[in-house]
Amino acid sequence: MNRRTYGIGLLGALALLALVLPVMALISALGADRPAPPRSDVDRAYAISGELTCDTEVTQVPVLPLEAEPLAMLVCADPDSSMPWTAPTDLVEGDLSRLVDVLDGLEETPAEPYDCTFQGGPGYDLLLRFSRDRYARVHGDTGGCGKVSTSTGDYFGADEVLDAALALVEEQRERTPAHSALPRAPDCPVDGELGPAYSLTGDVTDIVVAVSCWRTGRGKDVPPWTGPAKIRPKDLGTLVHDIETGIGKPGTTFADLGCPGGRRTLYFQVLVGRTAWGDLIGMYGQCHEFFVPAPRLHPVDEAVAWHPSPTSQRILDGLRR
Repeated sequence: MNRRTYGIGLLGALALLALVLPVMALISALGADRPAPPRSDVDRAYAISGELTCDTEVTQVPVLPLEAEPLAMLVCADPDSSMPWTAPTDLVEGDLSRLVDVLDGLEETPAEPYDCTFQGGPGYDLLLRFSRDRYARVHGDTGGCGKVSTSTGDYFGADEVLDAALALVEEQRERTPAHSALPRAPDCPVDGELGPAYSLTGDVTDIVVAVSCWRTGRGKDVPPWTGPAKIRPKDLGTLVHDIETGIGKPGTTFADLGCPGGRRTLYFQVLVGRTAWGDLIGMYGQCHEFFVPAPRLHPVDEAVAWHPSPTSQRILDGLRR
């Protein structure tokens, strides 16, 4: 083969290659899934309409049993819940098989009518991401009949589904560093029929920012809360450490409250705080006794109270001035 023939053959091979490669790329794009996004881009990959939010309208409802395991989950509080609450903002990713097992094992409700209680409870929506373009919403209400709603009907077991979802949130937190920036300080509780919307996740000993609110307990008309008085970081550390070491059983008589001056000096004080994850937690007290809230996933058989040490009590008294 002479040099000219070799050159022509080489040009022909390159031209053929230029035609074949785009065709192969098109076939690959049509017949294969898009590659998974890099880990650093995961928020954008799982975004819905460009944002991760519970306010986004999602009308798709999954079929039970699930056809596939979701890749990510967001827990949302139902604004019409009979018990207001604040949902975690964590996007849970990875192994969601625990939630899938609970959903697939739910018992279908019988034909109506059937008896239910009138007990209230948190309502919720689980936003499930199955792929970059496929997602669905599962609705549950732990109040009343405790039903979970999907496209295949209604099922009993709203409590079990919510507990499985919240457990996945807490498990991911154990593997993930908490936010370094302090969350916004909360406000005092707003009096109303349904009460404050506290979180179902987090623990009082995990609070990193908090305020104190108080009001007197005398007379027929209870005044509104006074505050909020922000608790200094050093003082908050003292209070949290004291809570960890000084909890016990609540008192059984009025004298156990330790009100200085007896009944005429009765007052109420509440510490409202947020954890590094943004959980909203409240701890209510009367004079020198506070009730410690138990996390939903770690209930206790009887009430637990905190009786502040003299140092802690001085801090609490100063927050009421």
